[in-house]
Formats: sequence, C-alpha cells, structure tokens
Amino acid sequence: MIEQLGDIPAQLLALDGDKEDFRLHFWEVDASWKLERQLTFKEPGTPSWLAMAEGDWDKSLRLAGEMRAGRREHQRELDRCGIVQRRIRFVCEPPTPYLQWELHLLMMWAELGEAIRILPVEAAAPRETRAALPEVVVLGHHSASPVMYDIQYTDGVLSGARKFTDGDLIDVCRREIVEYWEMGEDLLQYFPREIVNLPPPTPQGV
Repeated sequence: MIEQLGDIPAQLLALDGDKEDFRLHFWEVDASWKLERQLTFKEPGTPSWLAMAEGDWDKSLRLAGEMRAGRREHQRELDRCGIVQRRIRFVCEPPTPYLQWELHLLMMWAELGEAIRILPVEAAAPRETRAALPEVVVLGHHSASPVMYDIQYTDGVLSGARKFTDGDLIDVCRREIVEYWEMGEDLLQYFPREIVNLPPPTPQGV
C-alpha cells in the first residue's frame, strides 16, 4: 500500500504548515515510524551538509558533532514522554555522498537512543513496479488517532507533506514499514563495518 500513497487523496501541507502540524501531533503519540528510501537529498539549511557538499569533510564532521548536544536534549524529552522513534533507512553500496553524510548523523542519533535499522535498497524492489517508495512518517503505534505523512521534496529539498488520517490506511502502511524494520540490520552494527572507514565523499556543489 505504501507504493500507492501518491494515488490516494490527502491533505497537502506547505513546508511551514507541515512542520507545525507535525509538532502538534508528534508529542501526543507513543511512537513514530519513519521510512527513508531516497538516496540523496539537499539540506541547504544545515551547516554540516553545506560543508560536505562544498568538499570540506573534516569541517562537516566537526559541525555534525556539534549537533549532538541538542539531539541529546531531544532524546531526553522523548524518553520523558515515553515516545519511541524507529527508522528504517534504505542504503546502496557504495553510498551516495548524501547517504554517507547522513549515516554519520544517524549513528549519533542511534547512540543517543533512536532505534535505526538499515536495509539494502534492493529489498524495496518488489513494491517499486512504478516508482521508488515514498518517504513516510507514521505517528502513533497504539495511539487512538494516528497520523501519517508522505514527505514531499522539490529538487531534493524538503518542501512539505501530504497528510493522511484514515486509521485503516495508516495501519496497513505501518505494518509494511514494520516488515522492513524486521528485515533490517541495526545501524550500530552496520556503521562500523560499512561506513566509518570510507574515504571522504565527492563534493556536490551547492
């Protein structure tokens, strides 16, 4: 069903509205599930990404490390509220420059408490008969009012989301994400073996 989300009517949220709507619902649920399928994005508002794109890998990693403190506080608030975050991240070999950079950040998030698993992009192929799977976030596992977002990008940059509130649809999509999750490998095992010793990624330009 995830692969059909683009054909299902949804509430379209512009970027500012998407962020506000997400914050409104996020802190009211018991868990979140995130499926990340695309292998490259642009994050021009993130200094660490900009340094990577410009070819300064050492600076990129240093700036990424400076994000740890804020993320630690975020994780403490999640723990206080009893919210569990789970993410399945599809990867390719060799990784794209964006993916290599993002996995360094995700490794920090995993060390701080987010549950992240890795899955080869080939595992998505059976559902990708027409197009790549969308980027999906489901808020709520046992919550009475779950919400789901089909995250939208324009030229690789976050631009908004399509919002779903149909409980039956969300249940089906959540189960599909859980299936991928159960197939995945813990990032804490994957990263030291496959990512940490790679040479710096190719500059991307901005």
